[in-house]
Amino acid sequence: MDQRHPLLARRRVLGTMAGATAAGLLPLGSIARAAETQATSNGSAEDAGFFGIWDGSTWTTQPRLDYTAAASLKPVEDAARAGDYAAAGEALRKHFRSRTAKEPLPFLYNGIFRPGQIPLFIDHIWTLGTGEIYQDVVTVTGSASTVSADVTEALTRAAEGKASEVMFFLMARDKEPSTAVFASRDAGAGAPVLEVTKADGSTVAFPATADTYIKAGDDATRNFGSDSELRVRDEGVGAFTAETCKAYLAFRIEGVTQAPRSARLKLTGRNATAAADKRVIVFQTLEAFNQTTRTWANTVQNTFSWQGDPGGFDWKGPVGADPEYGYQLPRLYFAGPMADAYRQSGDETIAAGLTSLITDFIRDADSYGTAYGAGSFPRSLDTGNRIVNWVYAYESLRTSPSLTAADNTAMLRTIEKSGRYLAVASGPNPNWIQFQKQALTAIAVHFPEFRGSAEWLENARTYLSAQFRTALYPDGGYVESTDGYAWGVVDTFGGLTKYLQDNGYELGGKAELDRLVRFLADQNLPGGFSPAYGDSGTFDRGPALLQYGELLGDATLTYIGSDGARGTAPDHTSVLYPDTRVAVQRSGWRPDAAYLRINADRGPHSHPDDLAVTVWAEGNRLLPDMGAFTYSNDPRSNWLRFTTESHSTVEVDATAQKVGADASIDLFATNGAFDFTRAWTDGNFAARHTRTVLFVRPGLWIVSDHLRPSDTANHVYRQNWQLLPEARPALEDGSRATVTDFAEGGNLRLVPTHPSSLRAEVRNGYYSPVFYSVMDSKYVTYTREGSGPVTFDALLLPVPAGQQSTATVEDLAVAGAAAGAASAMAITFSTERTATYAVAHTAPRSPIAFGAYTFDGTVAYAEADSQRRTWLLYGGCRLATKDAVLVDSPVALKDFAVRLDPARGTVAIDGTGLVPSTDADKAVRIHAPWAASVTLNGEAVSFTVKSSKLLAAAAG
Repeated sequence: MDQRHPLLARRRVLGTMAGATAAGLLPLGSIARAAETQATSNGSAEDAGFFGIWDGSTWTTQPRLDYTAAASLKPVEDAARAGDYAAAGEALRKHFRSRTAKEPLPFLYNGIFRPGQIPLFIDHIWTLGTGEIYQDVVTVTGSASTVSADVTEALTRAAEGKASEVMFFLMARDKEPSTAVFASRDAGAGAPVLEVTKADGSTVAFPATADTYIKAGDDATRNFGSDSELRVRDEGVGAFTAETCKAYLAFRIEGVTQAPRSARLKLTGRNATAAADKRVIVFQTLEAFNQTTRTWANTVQNTFSWQGDPGGFDWKGPVGADPEYGYQLPRLYFAGPMADAYRQSGDETIAAGLTSLITDFIRDADSYGTAYGAGSFPRSLDTGNRIVNWVYAYESLRTSPSLTAADNTAMLRTIEKSGRYLAVASGPNPNWIQFQKQALTAIAVHFPEFRGSAEWLENARTYLSAQFRTALYPDGGYVESTDGYAWGVVDTFGGLTKYLQDNGYELGGKAELDRLVRFLADQNLPGGFSPAYGDSGTFDRGPALLQYGELLGDATLTYIGSDGARGTAPDHTSVLYPDTRVAVQRSGWRPDAAYLRINADRGPHSHPDDLAVTVWAEGNRLLPDMGAFTYSNDPRSNWLRFTTESHSTVEVDATAQKVGADASIDLFATNGAFDFTRAWTDGNFAARHTRTVLFVRPGLWIVSDHLRPSDTANHVYRQNWQLLPEARPALEDGSRATVTDFAEGGNLRLVPTHPSSLRAEVRNGYYSPVFYSVMDSKYVTYTREGSGPVTFDALLLPVPAGQQSTATVEDLAVAGAAAGAASAMAITFSTERTATYAVAHTAPRSPIAFGAYTFDGTVAYAEADSQRRTWLLYGGCRLATKDAVLVDSPVALKDFAVRLDPARGTVAIDGTGLVPSTDADKAVRIHAPWAASVTLNGEAVSFTVKSSKLLAAAAG
């Protein structure tokens, strides 16, 4: 068991290799290539610059090595002084082989690793990201037969994620001029089948619900969805040729709700070109597809092969691939899993293959013209990631017989060049620079033999200790508007803190780290998952919060990370980050809490989503952020990342907001009865958008939008509400209410006012829970057109699982305000429970009248049932009916709540800045002549009743 701190625990990805070593799975050509691609270093100018040039009395070219760092470097120095760089390389290899082992930083990995990928890596077949996951290899012959791929891991993932569909794709294992042909679902006999043995032992066979194949070249825009065959082919050099074909299949898997005992994908196929065996790789894909529209041109592909290409990877992105492919392939993400596989198996084929890949990178990247050659290709961020993986792998390779002196020198020479580069490189975002300094730390700590290491370590520590001063807003929020990147910065810093401690160094900035983790904890959804705003996916952050609670000694983080099982409860529930421009309303910290996040943030990786809300309640993500998918120029990615339409906010004239526009959360209040938030943005070019959100604890919201155009023209306003794929929304006749129908957990009833003047639609959208995964979803849009100010008001009512709600709203006329300056509604929850709500979008010049009430502030909410009364106010002094003055304050109130139970004689008063008072000149007068006990913000207080008015609290 790994006893190290969790933040430094190595990712164990090897597992078992199904009874075979990597060597047993590799073609002989791969092993031969490993021997053929040794780097050359004997007598080169690069070696002279690395080992130094001695003229007999002085170093005319200073060595990059510190020969005084260890006595075992003396033979290296002697050989370098003699100009025998081959001997210097041999002595250097001997030094590192005998050097005491060092614990490196954990390697980084960008995907979901499975042991069968080791042979693929060696054969230059690589997958970007987590959206395509290796499953198995099947072999067809010249005669048609049924082949079976083990896809148990894919079905387990689908069951755990509660997916109703699972998709696969097929690609050629070897580049050869032959085509594998499989029967499609339209072929009749031999159609694809997914055979699943469920957890209870029963077996079910699922037919394919969609299948097709794609082809490059002249057929790149052609759809083959109606063909009776699925074709798989790859040949030639490079990532693909005009003849490359890949096949895609989808299966609906109703009833598979637990990890199955086994799952087999059964295909009937043959090698249609030759009477020879042909291997085909089976991947799970997390990208939903349409059989009738999928083509090579519109498919985001993340797996490419250079198998058999004498040049191997060119370390650049293939034409048409996600741009990240060309950045992430040079990060050597395969190095960590391969190093672990070699260390655990002792298989020299793996070590030779890994060495071959790294030296191939050095040769190619040294020729691409970057300032430090392979040491700086292609960018500083990629170099930083690569170095962490390379240093990790080198710790295993340094003792391998497969690592020649020449290759060892080439590796160390390039790592040292990266050190010099990273010491001076800059970056556009905090996460870039942090990755650079992490790598610089890894080089300096792991290779004190380099002459620059001491300076590099000080360089990295100085930046890292102070980085949060520029990476955080004054309120502690992160300057990049994405929780995914913020968590990356946190995890990198936390890991570095422990790594440096283990090596005898300290790193400052822990107080700022704690502030950032607390900021992220405040954003977290109940139950532990991140909200996934900006370019992010959603992940369970509970374990990380527990780890940081331990590292930082913060019992509050421990409480949040454990869902309240241990630690100390936070001193707040809802919170405002005014500088970051984010507010969160929540009822508590346990999984059953209600939660709403609203933002007007900005910064790198942000989306045009000002005033969008994310809602969790009744155990479900009722209004999610829809994710990002990829950085590619894909219509789904572009919709998710670059449109306002894909977020739960208002879009004006079908135009995306301007990211980084002036915006603010200008009003915020929270107390034991309600929260109130108001925010505005000028991101919509045609109109200022103001959104107010009233949270009536423990779990309902009223959202009001006010759009004030800058001209007199007619505009189109669309209020969008994004929903998960499993929400199954419907629009109710008459009320136009949106009603979800989750199979598990609670639901949402969203009821708009003025239904007759709205155009309500359920539209098709997309949802990307994590990068490289995307699926179809639905969203609801309410459209209103007009000139002048426009308003939308809606009730958001979470409904517990197994229950239904028929709550309705009725818009109320507002007197005393200009057109569009205020809005109001009457809410009927049931025959016994009703409420009235009003909001002034602009400061009222006089009290407004709505329904039975008059009010002179910003927001009023009055609710009554058969026993209790509730009055919630923000701003103003007076709430009244024609029969009585209900609340009357001598000074303007901020947030003020009164919950009354006449039958019990109890009055609960809540609000910010209130103090106990029975002073008739200062106290708020409340219509509760029957009061027998009173609390103020949860504490009992003395009171008096004068002229039927309760006096117990005053504005402080």
